[in-house]
Amino acid sequence: MHTVRLGVVISCCTFALACAGATVRPKVAASKPSSDALLVLPGFGYNHAGEEALRSLAPSMAAEAIDLYVPTFVSRSGLAQSRERLAAFIRANHLERYERVHVFAFIAGGWAFNPLAATDVLPNLSTVVYDRSPYQERAPRIALDKLRWLAWIKYGSVVFDVARTPYVPMTAPAVRIGLVVETEPTRFIQRFAETARGYGPYDFACEAFGQPFDDCLYASLNHDQLYTRFSEVWPDLLAFIRRGQFTDSADRALPEASDQHFPVESPARGR
Repeated sequence: MHTVRLGVVISCCTFALACAGATVRPKVAASKPSSDALLVLPGFGYNHAGEEALRSLAPSMAAEAIDLYVPTFVSRSGLAQSRERLAAFIRANHLERYERVHVFAFIAGGWAFNPLAATDVLPNLSTVVYDRSPYQERAPRIALDKLRWLAWIKYGSVVFDVARTPYVPMTAPAVRIGLVVETEPTRFIQRFAETARGYGPYDFACEAFGQPFDDCLYASLNHDQLYTRFSEVWPDLLAFIRRGQFTDSADRALPEASDQHFPVESPARGR
């Protein structure tokens, strides 16, 4: 009974990386790339549904002469190994051949990518759009504080690395930077609402994320939904790739944190 219960609890830990899908690469001859490449860096929450959502957009991107790459690089061993795997993916796919490379980084993807971007691995880096969330960025710390051994069994030390590692901002002056800020909490954050609030007040201001930016929008999605409904932000991402600004219709109005999302927190399991 204890073994069955443990398996159920582990499978229900939706705060972090689900079973990552296969790496996505463009179906083109390696010697004939488009002029632009989009490198999407998944983080915690990426699963097969997210993979399929991204794959479904590949034809639309190809019509814009943009090749899509989605590496599976997050490593149980931690951020350093994840960064090494990402660098190896970039080299193996010869992304330096493109005129311009654009990056969309989900939360853990940004933690892994930014120190790497300070090297010469992507000399043609043109734009970076970051997924940020006042809610979801507390999930790794919740995992560390409330579900430490279950999180390690399922995902290794990488979750704890993100929880303990301060965000290192991208500061390259020639790279245009955008922020997509999630405004809804996942069910995991709802479950641990009191713990999450205990880390301090939520701040949705774009300037609060410690990342210089050229444009910022708010998406009425939670972290899980942003993977499966990526098509909803694709028009703004394409606009940012083309002109360094999101669409005129993008939501730039500062939201307020609301307790209406949060039920009463239940006791943590597995402690």
